[in-house]
Amino acid sequence: MIKLPPAVTTLLRRLETSGYEAFVVGGCVRDCLLGKEPADWDICTSARPCELKACFSNFRVIETGLKHGTLTVLLEGQPFEITTYRIDGSYSDGRHPDQVCFTPLLTEDLRRRDFTINAMAYHPSIGVVDPFGGQEDLAKGIIRCVGAAEKRFSEDGLRIMRALRFSSRFGFAIEEKTAGALHSCAQLLQRVSAERIRTEFDKLLAGKGARKVLGAYRDIIACFIPQIRPMFDLDQKNPYHVYTVWDHTLHAVSHIQNTPVLKLAAFFHDIGKPGSMTVGEDDCGHFYKHEVLSETLAEQAMLRLKYDNRTREQVKLLVRNHSTVFRQSEKQARKLLARMGEENLRLLMELERADVKSQNPIYTEERVLNIDAFGTLLDDVLAAKQCFSLRQLAVKGGDLLELGIPQGPEVGKILKTLFEQVLEGRLPNEYDALLMEVKKLI
Repeated sequence: MIKLPPAVTTLLRRLETSGYEAFVVGGCVRDCLLGKEPADWDICTSARPCELKACFSNFRVIETGLKHGTLTVLLEGQPFEITTYRIDGSYSDGRHPDQVCFTPLLTEDLRRRDFTINAMAYHPSIGVVDPFGGQEDLAKGIIRCVGAAEKRFSEDGLRIMRALRFSSRFGFAIEEKTAGALHSCAQLLQRVSAERIRTEFDKLLAGKGARKVLGAYRDIIACFIPQIRPMFDLDQKNPYHVYTVWDHTLHAVSHIQNTPVLKLAAFFHDIGKPGSMTVGEDDCGHFYKHEVLSETLAEQAMLRLKYDNRTREQVKLLVRNHSTVFRQSEKQARKLLARMGEENLRLLMELERADVKSQNPIYTEERVLNIDAFGTLLDDVLAAKQCFSLRQLAVKGGDLLELGIPQGPEVGKILKTLFEQVLEGRLPNEYDALLMEVKKLI
C-alpha cells in the first residue's frame, strides 16, 4: 500500500470524476516500494492535452510541455506533472522524440520508459501496475532496460548515465544485456549536453555504489572525462600505495564525506599522477608536483562539464593543496588559514583523511592520527583568536597615518610586512609591539 499525499489524491480524483484514468507513475512508485520518500510525484492519465487543460481550468497551470502531453499543475505550492499516455516516435537527435502519439493504454505508455524499476504505475484502488517486472527487479536489486537496451539508449543517450546513477544510488547490479549495451553505446553520450551529464555524474559520485560503478564502467566515464584514461592500470611502484592510481582514486571517493565539492576533489586529486610519474634508481615511483598537473587537468574537465565558477575554484584549491603534510605547528595552521580560510582548510583535512585511508593500510593509522591532531591544534588556534588575516591585525592603516606615514602604497606594504611576521610567529599580534616594529621600519 502506497500512501499518497493529499494533493496527489486531489489531482487523481479530479481526473477520475471527469471520466479519465489516472495513476502515479515512475520514480515515485519505485521509491515508495523501496521505502523511500519520493522527491516528486508524477501522474499519467488517459486525458488528452486539451482535456487536461479543461479539467484543470480553475487551477494554476504551466503549459510549456503541453505539445508532448505534459501539463504542470501547481497545488499547495508544489508543481505536479500530469502527462497523457503516449507512445514516442523516432529520436533523431538522440535525446528527444521527434513526435509523440497519444494512446488510451497505460501499458503502452509504460513500455516507452527506460528501466523496469521506473516503468510501474499505482492507483489506490488498483494497486501497482507492473507489466515489465519492475517489482521483481527491485527485489533482486537489478537495473534492466524495458525492451531492447540498445534501442533504449539510442533513443536517449542520457539513459546511459541514468543507468549508472541508479546503480550507484541504490547499490543495484546492472543486468547483463543492459550492461553490454552501456559499453557498446557509450559514444552516444557525445550527443548529450554537458550540463545533463554533469548532473548525473554528481549524483553517481554521491551514491553508495559509486566505487563499484566507476570501476566497472570506467570506459563510459572516460567518454566525457578522457583525462582519466592514463590512470586506469598505472602501478604506482611505491610502498605507500597498494592500488593503481585509478583504484586508489575510487577508494578515496568512497571514503570521503558526501558533499559535491569533496567528491569531485577526491575524484580529481591524483589525475595528474600519470603525467608526472618518474621511477628512481631504486625502482620506486615518484610523483613530484603531481598536484599542480592534477589542478590543471581538473580545471579542463570541469570547464568541459560546465561546473560553476565557485565549485571549480574550490575543487582546484583542494586539489592543489592536497599533498600538504600537516604538522603540530601553530605557524603552519596560521599560514594555511591565511591561504585557504577555515572552511576550505577543514575540507582539505577531509580530503587528506580520505587520501591516506586509500593508501597502504600499514601506514593509515599513524597518518590519520596526525590529521586529527592537527585538527585539535587548529581548534586551539581559532579559539585563541590568533591572527591569520590582515583584518585581525592589531594595527590598522589609520594607526600608521597617525605616525606620519603618508597615505598610499607604503601603508599597505608595511601592514603586509607586519602580518607576515605575525604569521611566522616573530611578532606577537599586540598593538604596542607592532607599533614599535613600525617605528623601526620607518
